[in-house]
Amino acid sequence: MNRHRTRGTVGLLIAIVLVAVAALAISACGSSTSSTTSASATPAASGSALDYAALTAAALKPFPETYMGPTTPAKAPKGIKIACITCYSILEGCVTPSKGVAEAAKAIGWQETTYDGGGTPTQQNAQILNAISKGANVIMLSSIDPKAVQSSLKAAEKAGVLIVSGSSGLSEPNPLQTYNTPPAGGVWPAFDIAPDYAALGEKGVDWMVGDAQGNFHPVIYSDKEFPSVLAVDVGLRAGFAKYNVSYPPFNYFTSTQLAVLPASVVSYLRTHPDTNYVFLPFDPAAESVVPAIANAGFNNVKLVSVLGDSVNQKFIQDGKVQAASLAYDNIYMGYAIVDQTIRLLNKQPLSQPIGENLPFVVLDKTNLPPGLGTWTTPLFDYKSEFMKLWQ
Repeated sequence: MNRHRTRGTVGLLIAIVLVAVAALAISACGSSTSSTTSASATPAASGSALDYAALTAAALKPFPETYMGPTTPAKAPKGIKIACITCYSILEGCVTPSKGVAEAAKAIGWQETTYDGGGTPTQQNAQILNAISKGANVIMLSSIDPKAVQSSLKAAEKAGVLIVSGSSGLSEPNPLQTYNTPPAGGVWPAFDIAPDYAALGEKGVDWMVGDAQGNFHPVIYSDKEFPSVLAVDVGLRAGFAKYNVSYPPFNYFTSTQLAVLPASVVSYLRTHPDTNYVFLPFDPAAESVVPAIANAGFNNVKLVSVLGDSVNQKFIQDGKVQAASLAYDNIYMGYAIVDQTIRLLNKQPLSQPIGENLPFVVLDKTNLPPGLGTWTTPLFDYKSEFMKLWQ
């Protein structure tokens, strides 16, 4: 894969074209860990028919339901400077984890600085070098592909800077695969905090199947550039298999094709009139696709995406094409990044699973956060739990 901060005022086309570089990392290919299996468990069927109401209710319930983060104390060292490099600071999904890091760092007396990665490897490399020159002890990459910034990461390693990551799905519970392992002789983050993206994808299928109530004809759009997206794909396929859902081959696009994605989706809907659910791999892409579907008059189509950004929450609230978004707690991500960083600085083992059971949920019009802001789990006070460990 976290999971970011406002970008509603920025031109949609610019934001969407650059989101791919930002790698909003929706990630993890492989099986779910035992701790998250229940997140996508199938509710009991009523006779031979699925209990659709139970499916949607389960998908709308955050996972986990109680705190399942670390419990081993890790006293925070003093005098640490941590730099957060966002993939692109106009993108909500790139910035919110850094806000979580900043909040946790302030609470333990660390100095945090956020740098705008600008949506390009060139700018991200420059900002990493800037952070090194400013004396950062730790550099956190927020939704940045480490393969794209190897020159600056090598400089950071040479300077003795600890490199960590969030929202890219590079660590468990997202199993390592060939597409998210370091290049030969390359430098890699010590860990990556992200949700169980495959379980999140299954949860999304639970919601769609329950919402469709037997009339489910989906089309899936995906992007092979990002491990996080590919991990969600694993969960989608597992969910479709669980319910014996027929679906067409996934439609893959790249960052260079994002500008024409709205027209591509509309064209598909015109030639496949039975399609009533469109799945997109990240919310920023949906910002232009939603108006395109609405303007084309496809009133029976529901769009589902990933991240839970505020603009997309507004679409959901207004009933404007988008009906749901798969979201995860990016503030928790920031706290978990600080927690695992403390453990490494103390030469303690990393907490397992590395993602520290980051909460996730499906958002629809029934459970949007107050004020359409950043979604955080309402079920438990994880900030207090982390603070107790760091004293």
